Amino acid sequence: MQIGVTNLDKTIKLNALGSYAVKGLSMLVGLAAVPAYMRYFDNSTVLGTWYTIQTMLQWVLMFDLGIGNGLRNELVTALVKDDKEAAGGYVSSSYRLMGVVCLLLAIIVSLLAIFVPWNAVLNIGEGLVSSRALSACMAIVGIGVVLQLFLQLVNGVLYALQLSSVVNALGLVSNALILAFILVVPGSNDESNLLMLGLANVACMILPPMVATVIVFRKNLLGAKVSWSSFEWIYAKRTLSTGLVILVLQVTWMIVASTHSLLISLFRDPSEVVEYQIYYKVYYTLGSIAAIALVPIWSAVTMAATQGRYGWIISTYKRCLLLALGVGAVCLVSAPFVQFGFDLWLGDSSVPVNLWYVAIMSLYSVAFVLQNVNTSIGNGLSYFKVQLLLMGIAAILMVPLSWALCNALGGWIGVVLATVLAILPFQFVEPVACIRHLRKLGQSKMVGKNQKE
Repeated sequence: MQIGVTNLDKTIKLNALGSYAVKGLSMLVGLAAVPAYMRYFDNSTVLGTWYTIQTMLQWVLMFDLGIGNGLRNELVTALVKDDKEAAGGYVSSSYRLMGVVCLLLAIIVSLLAIFVPWNAVLNIGEGLVSSRALSACMAIVGIGVVLQLFLQLVNGVLYALQLSSVVNALGLVSNALILAFILVVPGSNDESNLLMLGLANVACMILPPMVATVIVFRKNLLGAKVSWSSFEWIYAKRTLSTGLVILVLQVTWMIVASTHSLLISLFRDPSEVVEYQIYYKVYYTLGSIAAIALVPIWSAVTMAATQGRYGWIISTYKRCLLLALGVGAVCLVSAPFVQFGFDLWLGDSSVPVNLWYVAIMSLYSVAFVLQNVNTSIGNGLSYFKVQLLLMGIAAILMVPLSWALCNALGGWIGVVLATVLAILPFQFVEPVACIRHLRKLGQSKMVGKNQKE
């Protein structure tokens, strides 16, 4: 699979346009979901607990030993070299290895759901949700996430095929189905609603990747024969060697960016998670609008590096960094209208806007875009040195810094500010180090070419 520079740029643009179309619909779904959830649950503490459960169980998706991202990188290389045997070997070995991982995770999740005192962990009284119901919800959603982990391995194949917009579409369908459920199905008491939503969440999250898996392999979009009964350690090892490093980086990012709801529940109160989610939906969406253009970049960088196009990667890197400036400008211009937007969006459930919160959430949006740019390039190159060091430090600082800032600022915004401060050093150091690394690779290529001549 040889794609020239012009065609690679065209592929990225097409994927970005498709992703933007999907993201536009995702924004509408996400904005509609917040008031729908607020109507579905009578008590804001129970709603905050649901958000926290979702966040915690999404962490399970990180513990795939990096198989999905390892497959993504190695499969691109095999396809570029037109090595169909290796492509089939990577896929079959990855699926069999993932099956073992998911079986072990299912056992662990089930045991944790039964034996952990979740009311204490989530800081919610048994008068609102009984321990039995909460354990059942954790078990249901936990097993569902493990199934999702196995099925979403197809995403690695889709990314390698430069079909990143399809991956985004699968997420949109899942979220739209969940929204349809909470809008259509009549609610009961909050405890019953929590259990019903857990079951619906499982069904909605696993259906789209299941359909995608059937289509990809029935239609043989990979163009290579996949022997599902075979497992070759050489392919599994290569997948794991890259994937495990990416897994470590995913865990550090999880600690920094995916613990907000839990930390707010622990250091403040679960009810404050609801206000956090209102701000987060808006500013995460702003950052995501820019970041969605970066989705095709990772696999495109891997392809370009395999073909020795280091100059193209550097120019693409610099263009991508400009996205953060655009997001900052949008946040600045829109700041005076946030209250109007909240009132229009949430109606009677609106909250008064705190301009300090707006400023800090704006910084978070910009930092989020920079994080996506830097990791997309670095991960595509398998260049992890700076990221491992600085994001490791950020993960170590996150919890104590959140506690200190929550106490100092007297609100949930301390957790978001802690995130911004923790990841800021990486955003400045990584571009300098990565571009220097690319220039060295380019010089080595030129020396090798001259020696051959």
